[in-house]
Amino acid sequence: MSGILTTTQPTTMIKSFNTDISYTPKECIEMTILEAPSSPSSSSSSSAHDETESRARISRHLDVPSLTDEELWEPWFAFPSRPQMTLHRWAEGNKSQLNMFIHNLPLSSPPSLYPLFLTKCRSTLTSLKILVLGSILLIRGVNHGPQMGRTLFGRIIGDRYNDLMAFRNQNQHYTKLHVELFEDEEAIRRSVEEARCLQIRGDQLFTQGKYEASLEHYGMALIKLIPWDTASLPPSLSYKTGFQEIDQALFLSIALTSISICGTLPPNYRSHLTIPGSRLYRLSKASCDYISHSPISGDAGEEQVALAYRLESLAREIASVPKIDRSEVEDGKSVREVRRRFERD
Repeated sequence: MSGILTTTQPTTMIKSFNTDISYTPKECIEMTILEAPSSPSSSSSSSAHDETESRARISRHLDVPSLTDEELWEPWFAFPSRPQMTLHRWAEGNKSQLNMFIHNLPLSSPPSLYPLFLTKCRSTLTSLKILVLGSILLIRGVNHGPQMGRTLFGRIIGDRYNDLMAFRNQNQHYTKLHVELFEDEEAIRRSVEEARCLQIRGDQLFTQGKYEASLEHYGMALIKLIPWDTASLPPSLSYKTGFQEIDQALFLSIALTSISICGTLPPNYRSHLTIPGSRLYRLSKASCDYISHSPISGDAGEEQVALAYRLESLAREIASVPKIDRSEVEDGKSVREVRRRFERD
């Protein structure tokens, strides 16, 4: 996925998917879930060749720790059922724990901390993805509160769990082999292809200006990628199956679509101090946060990170949210830089 973002005055223009969206010129969403089920048991040919070679070299002495199916699914059902705990607070709490862990890491990080680092990454990415799905449900008209909880954790995540387990059990009946879900290439490929089909349809709707329908298709595509993320898959398998590419592209698409919807609102409804503006800004922010907190190996994905930052900046501008001074961010403390450091040491 590629995108170009330029800012002019007084009009902000963003171009992506060969589509032009123009805008002419502040988080207050509460999604309280009272109950949640427990964890279930159980370019060119040469450039393409160079990219394949560089990806093949990412085989390091450190890899993703082995995960049982139950361990992989556990974060998806870990939302605390305490009153007043919202999806946003849950995601922000996980982000804070990850950022604090990274901040306190020594310059020469012992390999023994690598599994804990990936565990915190998985918790953060899972909560951000659930926050994105919950925000899409709100924008599409599903009420907050217990109904939101039943829809998210019962119908969406629960149904996805049953669908994926049924597919794997059927295949294992013929192969007689048990492969843990985090390295089940066939299941990952099937999920990626299903997500890609939904993404293509979402892109078509986006180019037609049907932004809410497009957003719904992107959300359905994300569901097909559950329960994996870039912290739970071995880097080689993530590249080989195309998971990383579509995983990052979908969140960029969602952020762009959310901004596009916000641009169609009357000016007095775009602020993050209004309910529509806050929901759309929250969705854009969570999508961009997912990109920046994805521990992709090597130098891959830097373009996506840069685009996510520009999309977040545009969302802040439209929603009248104060900007963040990026100079305050300490060099070498990003999630991806920490993973590179672990893999080099």
